[in-house]
Amino acid sequence: MDDEELVKEALRGYDRSLLEYRALRDALENELPQQLKQWGVLDFRVEARVKRRGSFEQKVRRDPAKPVHDTLGLRIMAFFRSDLTQVERMTRRLFEVVEESYIDKGNLLGDESFGYRSVQFVGLTRGAEPFSEFPAGLPVEIQIRTMLEHVWAEVEHDFRYKPQSGAPDPEINRRFALTAALLEQADRNLDDIRREMEER
Repeated sequence: MDDEELVKEALRGYDRSLLEYRALRDALENELPQQLKQWGVLDFRVEARVKRRGSFEQKVRRDPAKPVHDTLGLRIMAFFRSDLTQVERMTRRLFEVVEESYIDKGNLLGDESFGYRSVQFVGLTRGAEPFSEFPAGLPVEIQIRTMLEHVWAEVEHDFRYKPQSGAPDPEINRRFALTAALLEQADRNLDDIRREMEER
């Protein structure tokens, strides 16, 4: 099968699965807040989205032989860094994690570097509660981060990947790194404040 046939087959699969992915997106946004609260995570935001057909086609065309695992994306953002471990535990209970897809972006930074931090991986539906109405094996790309990490990721992406006429300005790069460091410290400060208040 040539590349164009692979693209057409992938698009047919997208069209067949679109309603199911939309239903799973809605189920994730409705159910996960309840699950998080049961796991003791009280301050969070959950977002799920289905990749648009045009974006899906662009990704397939980059590598037609490679399956697309982020047709459905899920992002869980905790207000406190200390909740991230519990969020990941919950997610692993609900989904079968494709371990080779697991990336901790923070581990890719050097010891003296600051920047984008997030845990992301592909999880497969288990065909069990609380999503038993969906078959096992549907892939969901999952991102877990703090709210401040999310702000950083969105702002950096918008600024860094805009078309530029020349080479990146070193001063701007330095200020990006400084901002990342301040946000990382803010995450730690919020954890410390919460811990101190709980100990009173």
